[in-house]
Amino acid sequence: MHNHLIKGVLTCTIALTVLGSESISAHAANWHKGTPTSLQGKWRTKWHVIDKGVSQGRELSNISRKNVVSLDVSKTKLKGHYNTVTDMGMPDAIGASYKYLGNHSYQIKGKDLAGTNTFKVKRYSHNKLKITQRHFKEYLYRR
Repeated sequence: MHNHLIKGVLTCTIALTVLGSESISAHAANWHKGTPTSLQGKWRTKWHVIDKGVSQGRELSNISRKNVVSLDVSKTKLKGHYNTVTDMGMPDAIGASYKYLGNHSYQIKGKDLAGTNTFKVKRYSHNKLKITQRHFKEYLYRR
């Protein structure tokens, strides 16, 4: 009788442990401080034509632990030589926080000079990202 009681209690304890562990959720939709480590680093776009045969441009981005900052670079052909001009782009997200959306996609928000800025980032590989904001889409490559 005593063995049956111990076996019954042990079986119930194991069953409740197994069934109870399935209902625990990780709350992955919460906002986290900073930027995802998989996105951190120095990124750049490919050169794109601004004025055919005259000027080209690209964007350089730096994603640190807390900020996402961009820099616009353009080069203009003058008398057969290129003149490079660097313009400070507006910071994309200062004091950033992010939310994981699934499938290597993140939503990042942070302060901008105009207020709060929110955009989505999809990581395709170690060397390629896509940033989407409203009607704007841009591919970045690790530099």
